Amino acid sequence: MADFSPARHKTGPEEPKSSPAVTLPVGGSAARLNRGSLMSQLSIEMANKAVDGDAADSVRISFQPVRDQQHEMVYNKFLPYWGQLENEAAQWLADIKENLAKCVLAVDYRPGVFFWTTRLDSYIALYGRQFSKQDHIYFIKLYLELLLDPNMDPSLVGKWCKISCVLLKKLELISAEDLTLDWRPLWKLYEKINPSKDQFHGVLYWPDKLEEELRELIGYCRYYFPLSATQELLDEFRPMFCPFDESMSRAMSALAIFLPTMLKATDKKFGYQLWLEELLRIWLGFHGVPSWESYMLQLFSRVAAENIGFIQWDDYISAIFTKFLRTLELPVGKKQLQLVYSNESFDESSAVLWPVAMMHSEACLLALERLFKSVESYFHPSNYGHWTDKLSSTLMFLPVGLVARLQLERFRPQDWMPEIPKEACLTDEGIRRFVRAFKPLAFLNLFGKSASEEAVEAIKNLALLAPEEIFPDLLEKFYASVETLTEPERFQSIVSALCGALPYLFHFKDGKKNVVPLMLAMLPGIDSNDAKKTTSTLGFFSTICAMVPLRPCYSSADEDDSTMSEADREVCGQSAEFEDILLQLLDRCLTLIDAFTVDPNSRSDRQKAVTAGGDMNMDEKIIKIRMDMLWLTIFTQADDKIAELLMERLFSAAATRIYPVQQLGAIATSAMCALAMRVRPALAKPILLHRLLRILETRLKEHPNIAETANVDDEILWTLKVVGDIVLVSGSYVVEYSDRIKAILRDTLLMEDQMGHRLSCILARAVLTTLLRTVPVNYHDETNDKTFDKDPLRNWGRKVQPQEVHVKWHIPDAQTVALAQEFFEDFAKGSALDLLDQYASSKTDIEDKKLRNYLYIVEALFTGVSSHCSFDIDQPVPIPDVDFNYPKMELPSIGVASQEITIDGKPVRPYIANILHRTVERILAGGAGDETKSLKSILVIYRALVMQRGPSADEVLALATALGFVKKELDNRLGLKKNRFRLLFIEKARLQHEMRCVFQKAGRVTQNRAECLRYIVRLAVSRYKEVRQTAQSVFLSLVGQLHLSYRVALPDILNYLASSRDKIDDNDAQLKGCLYLLVGQKSLSYFLKHDWDTLRKVFPAVVEAQHSENPTVSKLFDVISDSCETQFVSTGITFSTNQKANEIAVAIMGTMSHELAVKFDHALTLNTRKLEEKNNRNRQLYLDLLEDLVRLLSAPQTRLKNFLVGHVFLSYFVRKDVLPPISLVNFTLERILDSNDKTRRSSELMMVSVMRAIKPERKKVRIQPCRSVDGKQLVLPDTVGVREDNLWICFNEGTVPKTEEAYDNAVFMDKMWPGYYGWPKNGLKVDAPIRQQEESLASLTKSAQVHEIEACILHQLTNEDFVDSLMKFQSAEDFAHGEFDMEIFLMYRAWFRHFRDKITPYFLKHVRKWVQRSEEHEQRAATEILTAMVRGSKRWPYKLVTKLWQEIIPIIQTALNNITGETQADWTVFSSNSIGYGDMRQTCPLLSCVLNSMSSSDTGFQTTSKLAVVYAIFECSDWRRRDLHYKILQLAEGRLMDSYRDHVAFLLAICFRHDLNLPNMETRIDQGPNPVEFFQKYHTACQVLLHETGALTTLGLLNMFKTIVKTIVSHVSSLASLRPQLLQFYPLLCRFENDPRDSDLAKDCISALTCFSQVFLSEEAIPKLLQEVRSVAVDTNMPWRARVVALDNLQVCVFNNLLTIMENPQWVGEISELIQSRLLDEQIEVRQMAAVTLTGFVQCAFTPLSEPVLNKFHQLAQTSMPQDKSSAEYTQSLIKRHAGVLGLSACIAAHPYDVPPVVPAVLMSLGDHINDPPPISTTVRSVFSEFRRTHHDSWREHKEKFSEDQLALLTDLLVSPNYYA
Repeated sequence: MADFSPARHKTGPEEPKSSPAVTLPVGGSAARLNRGSLMSQLSIEMANKAVDGDAADSVRISFQPVRDQQHEMVYNKFLPYWGQLENEAAQWLADIKENLAKCVLAVDYRPGVFFWTTRLDSYIALYGRQFSKQDHIYFIKLYLELLLDPNMDPSLVGKWCKISCVLLKKLELISAEDLTLDWRPLWKLYEKINPSKDQFHGVLYWPDKLEEELRELIGYCRYYFPLSATQELLDEFRPMFCPFDESMSRAMSALAIFLPTMLKATDKKFGYQLWLEELLRIWLGFHGVPSWESYMLQLFSRVAAENIGFIQWDDYISAIFTKFLRTLELPVGKKQLQLVYSNESFDESSAVLWPVAMMHSEACLLALERLFKSVESYFHPSNYGHWTDKLSSTLMFLPVGLVARLQLERFRPQDWMPEIPKEACLTDEGIRRFVRAFKPLAFLNLFGKSASEEAVEAIKNLALLAPEEIFPDLLEKFYASVETLTEPERFQSIVSALCGALPYLFHFKDGKKNVVPLMLAMLPGIDSNDAKKTTSTLGFFSTICAMVPLRPCYSSADEDDSTMSEADREVCGQSAEFEDILLQLLDRCLTLIDAFTVDPNSRSDRQKAVTAGGDMNMDEKIIKIRMDMLWLTIFTQADDKIAELLMERLFSAAATRIYPVQQLGAIATSAMCALAMRVRPALAKPILLHRLLRILETRLKEHPNIAETANVDDEILWTLKVVGDIVLVSGSYVVEYSDRIKAILRDTLLMEDQMGHRLSCILARAVLTTLLRTVPVNYHDETNDKTFDKDPLRNWGRKVQPQEVHVKWHIPDAQTVALAQEFFEDFAKGSALDLLDQYASSKTDIEDKKLRNYLYIVEALFTGVSSHCSFDIDQPVPIPDVDFNYPKMELPSIGVASQEITIDGKPVRPYIANILHRTVERILAGGAGDETKSLKSILVIYRALVMQRGPSADEVLALATALGFVKKELDNRLGLKKNRFRLLFIEKARLQHEMRCVFQKAGRVTQNRAECLRYIVRLAVSRYKEVRQTAQSVFLSLVGQLHLSYRVALPDILNYLASSRDKIDDNDAQLKGCLYLLVGQKSLSYFLKHDWDTLRKVFPAVVEAQHSENPTVSKLFDVISDSCETQFVSTGITFSTNQKANEIAVAIMGTMSHELAVKFDHALTLNTRKLEEKNNRNRQLYLDLLEDLVRLLSAPQTRLKNFLVGHVFLSYFVRKDVLPPISLVNFTLERILDSNDKTRRSSELMMVSVMRAIKPERKKVRIQPCRSVDGKQLVLPDTVGVREDNLWICFNEGTVPKTEEAYDNAVFMDKMWPGYYGWPKNGLKVDAPIRQQEESLASLTKSAQVHEIEACILHQLTNEDFVDSLMKFQSAEDFAHGEFDMEIFLMYRAWFRHFRDKITPYFLKHVRKWVQRSEEHEQRAATEILTAMVRGSKRWPYKLVTKLWQEIIPIIQTALNNITGETQADWTVFSSNSIGYGDMRQTCPLLSCVLNSMSSSDTGFQTTSKLAVVYAIFECSDWRRRDLHYKILQLAEGRLMDSYRDHVAFLLAICFRHDLNLPNMETRIDQGPNPVEFFQKYHTACQVLLHETGALTTLGLLNMFKTIVKTIVSHVSSLASLRPQLLQFYPLLCRFENDPRDSDLAKDCISALTCFSQVFLSEEAIPKLLQEVRSVAVDTNMPWRARVVALDNLQVCVFNNLLTIMENPQWVGEISELIQSRLLDEQIEVRQMAAVTLTGFVQCAFTPLSEPVLNKFHQLAQTSMPQDKSSAEYTQSLIKRHAGVLGLSACIAAHPYDVPPVVPAVLMSLGDHINDPPPISTTVRSVFSEFRRTHHDSWREHKEKFSEDQLALLTDLLVSPNYYA
């Protein structure tokens, strides 16, 4: 979840503070901790980096071990070879620094810097940040300079961004004084990427996740911005605060990302104090939810979290939580209407960070308590709806945030970041208060339908915060759920919560006392019929066993021991049951295993792989993982006696039971035996290993001819499997059994039975692995056994620090290596390899089955010894066109003996590879029948030969995943960092060693590896599908790990692709194989490589590939196209030297001798020359690639599928930095007229890219914009809105430029934001006036290529035949598109912008014809071209523009009169994107044309269409059009009584949108039409409608009112704030909301009331609302339906502004009094609605159930009834009595899911009225019926709240007397 401070809460303590609410962990030290974050979960990519590296010639730099490391990898200190790692790290670091610096200086970014960056990343993974602070800073600065290089390859920017994040992640290592970073270059890069105009136009493609990664990097960098950065950022972005423009979102987003908020206390005046109050006022001034609010809230939450105690939030808390409550979108009232606008402002991070940061405030705690109470009922499982997920995800993470804050406050060492003031620290009582308030929500959510995991997480954190508050309830619920079997889901949820909270059980005073009872209660949870429950139960036992030493505490439970409390003696006494519990647990596990074992005698699946658990389903696999974790923990924690008993029981099961070896029974039981042997080898060896080995020998003797037996008995297979698993321990325990194991292998290794053969291979591999691997051996802590009797409970729940852990290792010595060598030679060289060698040499034949067996043997034996088989890294293969120096020290140390495993003294890998190569040759030549399985086995061996050394990456990943899961369950989030159970440290040490083993593979391509790759490629294009698939998988895994290996394999792939034309009988196998290899996966795809040599070869080869009708091949071509379209990233062509990066690189290299310096200068000069040659070569390769693609695509013999994929390729290679060849331009123009829709669309996009590439840069000038209309410079303003200093850019008909001189010298601004909120201090950069633009264009020197491209395009666009054909395509119905096409618009706009009036006549003649017709496709084509003309002419000089207007104004007039229903949307798009876009001073003639086109003679549809067009023009709400808004207001007012309500209302809303509640709003100058005046003007006229009781006959007035109502909806739901004066329409809206006379009006009134009720109300609006509600509710002349509506709406209003209203007791009193008075209304529907509203108010604690209130209701309910039912007195008495019953009913209904103390008595009181006259009796029966329904699920708990007499009476009152029996 979200962090409070990116660094702080991840740190250890300086001086832990004791707290009754937060108990300190048992054990450990309070010393300062290493603040480094825990090792992230291992992934294969981390261990196997795909690199593209290179380096310049080596310059030797001496190295010394680094002494002032920034951060060491603590787990390295557990390794047995720890002493070697310091020097090794120093050598690695020196090598990285030297080569990284050289590559930077040589501008060798790819592959050089890329490779050494990957090397640095690997160094950090292996050693931590083990370098000096100076080096650390140099690395950061270097990568930031590379990142910010404007000419950097886009694909490399992402790489530099990721490594920069890694280097900056641990903020505590580098203080703000050590490092200063400038924000402006980062902003320029961010602005360049988001949004990227070049990418939009298709000339530059960035990596997909770069924006997200860059935001993360900026988040780290902002802590190092200088003090002046805040003011500079405000100066930059504050002028962009224009609420009507997207610039507001952009500015807020930038501030949310960039603004530094963590400053020292003395520097706050340079930070948030400059902007916080201003932004808060802006935020609170908008009563809707603007699009930029989420960014603002992210900023507020961050500044709150990083300045805890320094900001006083009390004045804003009610508003904050009111808006937060509205974010949850909870349904309120009967109608349950939702907001009319988006409400996604509070994300999960903001919802947690901000409240938690304010929680030290009493006001915040009170607000949280009210908030939790108000939403409590929504968490009940029965109250499920669309809001549930959001509600849960938003609130359930609050405890996580609170734990993070508490960790920050109480367990934090001193660092450079500011301290939290002591007075702002959380108190224990405050924490308990929060937990008490939040607890009901968590427990209710626990039983929800979809959010139980979030509730478990919440309860876990609550238990950590206040165990005394959580565990009593949790344990009570658990024990109660154990007693019933009818609610398994409830039991499952409670067990999940208990498992989550279990690590903190001993923080609870009675925690230890509950251990044994919990274990006994959980034993039945192991149930074969319920896999989910079983999984939870196993997880429970895993956790509890990790916390408790599993041994009896007899000796210390003595009565005379005065040092032990009575409670401790009781716990010691209970511990005697551990033995019995664990034996029962084992029996239940074995019974479970038996239940999952199906048909032990079945032999149908004998061929399945045993290692993968071929028969296990997903539930069984999860149970197996959980069971492994459980027994690993038990054998670690149990004492010798219990462990021996468990092992005896295990042996009995293994010896007497027979399991099918591929099913869960065999796998789980064998794993349990193996874990016992691994954890307690000394105890397990005689009990398990010795005995099982003897049983296996006996059974083999009983079957002397087992090798020839086709179907071996299951008992032998089972025993062979379990022995193969248990020998996988430390080698010293197996040495004595080596001869016996050899004998077994001689009997079984060549078995006829395939399953037996595989199991024997596994045994052979296990023996070799055991002998040669380095593993921890002291899982069981024997030191605790010696001190246990002195203090038996000391170690319960005890955690340790890393320095308290000592790990012992088994390290293979010379003897064990020699034994392994003997094993290997006996079974590999002596049998399998020799036979394979003879077979490969054609000296003998081997049947298929035996051939596979020999290959299995080789695979098993080699993987067993791979850790001691070196790679031939001293024989690298030279990569063409790459000059690369590999690292001096390639491999990390893993402490293995220097002795290597060999074959006849030769290296193993090349020896085996040579035999395999020849075996492949013979098999492919037809030497075997069933070739598939043998070839797949060879591929598996190839993978191991090329990359494996010790454990595989998959095994290490599985270990890391499991360990991460356990750590998440057991880690203490509050307390000392790395304070863990000892077992976790042992496993982390093992993981660290095995991770280093994975890094042993080395990434260079050697001779042996290159040869293996060639054979893998050969098999990847073979005729067998399964072989191809396996080979392709192996190829991709190897290419991803071997440096530049894709280049080595490429020639073979292309040769096979070219020769596939001749393979006509292989079902296109070779073609498919090649394409699969090329398409790869993600970054491994050849089509996505950033290497021009490769791209130059691959793309033409694919276009030239063999044509095939095979569906698979067709699908592959589609995959290739999709991969380019979704993942393509531009590749750099030209690179240049970065001077700043060079200076840092020199600093990294350090000092050099004079002789070296001279040589180095010479090398740099040479590299500069090489760089120029490389740039030229890249440019030529790029041009040759395009020429080849054009040539191939133009060839008539190219088939359609090849053409389409080639065209996609071509479309992604148009660039700005290197112009495309003229052949591509001609080809694109031709294909724009292609009949294939996909080709034509792609060609249009290519043309957009070409035009972008040749587009001249627009001239910019910087002006001083703060001036009057007459040009006089003014002082920078301090107000917002239309002011004297910005009137010059506002539209005014008198100042519209109407002459050539005025127009061409005017400054036009398309952007809306400049001037509204202020002006940039350093002037405003704008487009130069058109005259200056023309002069700049005239003086621009264009290259010959640009001239050639322009001439080529212009020639076609002035060719009437070409244009006629293009227009036919554009307007033809067959090719018509469904809506306005923005891509076509972009192409035409670029043409008109570039070629101006030279081409417009050729298009206008077609447009004139189109607009005169009513055909949909023709009118749509006209809108696209007209829009492009208007937008393209924005920078034309006056003469050309006026000429164009003369041409198109008649066209527009004609079009407006011919609009059809199908094309109305297209014409609104035209008006919005042409006339309404930008500076209205330029398009004024077109606007006049539209406005003047409106005529009284228009039809209704014409009028509607023209109003829609006008609305589209003004939809952008440009504040500069104030004068025009008055015109539009006049237009709309003239049509208020017409029937065009929607469009008139929209126009009115636009006119009023500028009425904002911003701070410092300008009041001296008119801001535009005033909505208050407008609504007051028409309110009086509408009042007449209130008095119409019959049919609504005043049609004009009714239309006006409908228009007004729609205007209110549009206005309130827009950005504008709700002015209190609008509430005067409240009575009218209530009157007609439920009026049956006009359904349309009723719907509009509902929408308007929804806006009023769900908008954020200001303190000025609330009294006005209450006044209007009261005027409706108490007015007896108002129809009762209106009164019902008012009360219902009031409930929603109050709930959505709950905390604001509750802050004012007067408002609360008025509302409560009003509701209670309406219980006495004469109309029953009003009384019932008042009761419903009262129920809601009681439910959210708005109206507390005080004693006076209850007494009042009781008193009313006891009102005596006169006998005369016809009298008025009777009616009044009935109303009063009913009012009292309704009030009491509301008290019951307000508690639908619980029974507070007041409810039983109220229920009994209501029972007295069951026989009262209607409607009282009806109400009472309804209450009891609803009570029964809502309390059904938890009645077992609820009935405890009633006395026996009350239960008896309640039973009598209910409809079903036996219901509660």
